[in-house]
Amino acid sequence: MQDDVLLESAASASTNFDAFAWVEKALRSHSGDASALAPLVPQLALRSQTLAQTLHASLQHVSLSAPALQSRLQGIQQAATPLARRLDAVQDACASGSVSTASGSGQALPPHLATLHEAKRRLQSCSQALVEAARWGRNVRACFAVVEDPTLLSRVLKGESAKLNGHTTDSDSADDLADRVREMQSSLDVLKDLPGAWDRKQTMERLCAQIEAAVLPRLATKLRADEVGDVAPLRWCLDVLESVDRGHLVREEFCRARPAHVHRAWYAYSNEMQTELDEKEESFANWLETFCGDALRMLQCESCIARELFGADILLNVLLDLLLNTLEPVTKSFRDRLVHSGPSGTDFQLNRLLLCFHATRAFAGQLVQFFRSLEGDLGVNLPETDDAASSAESILRVVFEPYRLYFSEYARFTSEALTDDLLRLDFSQRLEEASVAVWTLVDESLQQCFEFSGGAAFPEAVEAIGTAVQQFTLALSSTIPAIRRYCKAEPTSQVQDASNGSQVASPEWSQFHASLALLKACGTLESQLCALDDQVRVRMREQLAHFFGETSGSLSPRSRRKKTHDNTRSALAELVDPTKLVVAVSRAWLHDEDLTRQSHFHQFEMELLDQLTGTSDFDTSPPRYPTATLLDEAQRAVRSWTKDVQLLTYDTVFLPIARVLETLPSNENWRKVPDTTLGDLPTFSMLPQDYITMVADLLLSLLPQLEPFAESSSLENAFVASRGAQEVCIQSEWARVGQLLHLEPSELATCQRIFGSDDKPATTEPALTATEFVDLWTAAVASGTLAAFLRAVCSISILSDMGAQQLVADLGYFHNVLSAVGGEGNFIIDDLRRALEMDLPVHFQHVDELRADQDSPEKQALAKFNDCIATMRQRALELPRRFSTARAGSSTQFD
Repeated sequence: MQDDVLLESAASASTNFDAFAWVEKALRSHSGDASALAPLVPQLALRSQTLAQTLHASLQHVSLSAPALQSRLQGIQQAATPLARRLDAVQDACASGSVSTASGSGQALPPHLATLHEAKRRLQSCSQALVEAARWGRNVRACFAVVEDPTLLSRVLKGESAKLNGHTTDSDSADDLADRVREMQSSLDVLKDLPGAWDRKQTMERLCAQIEAAVLPRLATKLRADEVGDVAPLRWCLDVLESVDRGHLVREEFCRARPAHVHRAWYAYSNEMQTELDEKEESFANWLETFCGDALRMLQCESCIARELFGADILLNVLLDLLLNTLEPVTKSFRDRLVHSGPSGTDFQLNRLLLCFHATRAFAGQLVQFFRSLEGDLGVNLPETDDAASSAESILRVVFEPYRLYFSEYARFTSEALTDDLLRLDFSQRLEEASVAVWTLVDESLQQCFEFSGGAAFPEAVEAIGTAVQQFTLALSSTIPAIRRYCKAEPTSQVQDASNGSQVASPEWSQFHASLALLKACGTLESQLCALDDQVRVRMREQLAHFFGETSGSLSPRSRRKKTHDNTRSALAELVDPTKLVVAVSRAWLHDEDLTRQSHFHQFEMELLDQLTGTSDFDTSPPRYPTATLLDEAQRAVRSWTKDVQLLTYDTVFLPIARVLETLPSNENWRKVPDTTLGDLPTFSMLPQDYITMVADLLLSLLPQLEPFAESSSLENAFVASRGAQEVCIQSEWARVGQLLHLEPSELATCQRIFGSDDKPATTEPALTATEFVDLWTAAVASGTLAAFLRAVCSISILSDMGAQQLVADLGYFHNVLSAVGGEGNFIIDDLRRALEMDLPVHFQHVDELRADQDSPEKQALAKFNDCIATMRQRALELPRRFSTARAGSSTQFD
């Protein structure tokens, strides 16, 4: 026990320590046994070193200051000697009582008094300098003793100082360290004009650096503890660091260190735990709610400590910095966890993002309530402060920062997520039934966009829907080749069958009905899309009105745009409503985006408004072909898939006909010549050949196959899917005709108009009829058959007179069949029939007459058809002459 007392007295910083008395006391306590003092020697040696350092510093200071003070005192003494003489003279004059002497001395009295006042001032200044120099020295020794003694600092930070415990010990110098530093600052200002000012300034800078280096690590260690405990040591650190102009470091370290246990909880969510919990998409969102609750409780707890430590004036700013330091370090990790990385790669799910967003929105609402309560207690509003970071939006920006990337690239993330969802749908049974799920997902995607952005990302959501539906329809289109193989409707098989000489008697009508059912499903898909488009446009208009804070439609688009830019700041009271909170966040995000995106958003809003105001309330009749104005990209994607199905439906009927017509150019009847052995026997009329009767049977058998389907309840959807079918289906076949005869586009268009257009009844007959549907598809197949027939006829190499007569018979029969399916005005067949009945010179003259009319595309097309056939006839006449010439040449050579 005696050794503990001796050790404590040796470690004391008291300047009254007597080493000799300490040794005598130690010897007496051990009965004069010097060997027993061995354990005390290290402490005594440490004390000796400390005293030696202090003494050395004092002597060095005295050695520097004493000469200057001595010279200063000598100068004052020399200046005071004349003053003493003058004072003696004044005293003698006053004592003599001589009037003359007094009057003579009175004239010199004012200068003497001025000199006396100056001397007094200098003496006071010198006295003050001596006092400040002595105070400086004491404070230097005391401050360095505290800073260089780790024991004293540790005691203060543990709350064991004299002021904290209510008793006085040697640690008083540590308690008043800040006061001593301030006194040193004051002494430094007083002594700035005296010699040694530069040395004193260097000493002060060295002391400030040592104080910062000694206090900050200990402060950081204390702040990183889970429980701060008594705030008095933190106030001591703040006071000390403020004395050396480093008080802001306490605030920074407080805001950086206090969220440590929250960060540990965040990173405790390890990869293994994440993999286990993310089996359900709501697991991370549930865990996030717990984490946000911990963060809120941390803020509430730390607000009491911060208020006691920093005061109420800057409490809100401190808490905002604390919130920033809590959430900003985990932002990147948070963003990565929203995109779950598994063995199969990244798995971004919009539902998971929204679940987490809802948890974050609830957390932001709790923060708003918390800061509102502080505003009420302190009587300060965040937007009224000068600090730019101290605004209501700063809270939202910090909290929602992990989601800003998904807002900036909303179109990409949403299109990928929606595409995955669409491709997961099961279409193995019925496309028509599964199509409901397609637009349900699309509608949910728009609802999710409103929940996430308040409507600010609507343009990107619509773009994402168009991209996703396009990918979805491409996936559907990829099944067409397999369907064609099953239905034997592959265009390549047409050439193979023709080369093999086979003729398909009739199409498989069951496959045709299956393709019609698929066509009806396409119409259902498009009709449902357009119905959804109508609903979404009305809903979006209301949601955007809420985004702009409108109660009516009175604001113009320009005023809305200005309002969006002006209202990027909000008071906390306006953010209590979760929807307004989301709108405030999305406004801030949109304001940070580039001008292109902002303009895109406002252009989208203006177009949406124009569409609604341009719709007449009196036009209630449904359009024949529904059109989507908002989801137009999605409708174009569906139309692309529908065109593939139209071609499939068309080819199931047309390709068997085309395979029959492929044999026409090689028919031997075109080369026939009259048999000379028959003499003058009468000839009979030609009958149509088998190929043309077969084509007629195929065309006419199409009608009874279409009529039952047209009279069913599927007519409306099938009609929607048949829009533009004739143009799509016959385009390629007529293009082959134009390529063969070098027809101009206007000439080719004239030929295609023989069977009219499927769009002409749209304005004259709004109601759909079964006859109209049958006529549409019959005309499409008939037009394609006509093109294939004309191409086959123009591919005949030689046409004899008997072949021409046979072709006239075939044309007449074909004309009657086409008239039965809507091709009454077939000017090509009519003209070719008449021309084939002419003699060859007259036929060529007819060609020249047609060519002469340059302004008529119809006659120019007829001229090219007739020229082709007349050339065939000419070639048939030249063939016997060539044989005769060749035979004559061979006989001459023989002779």
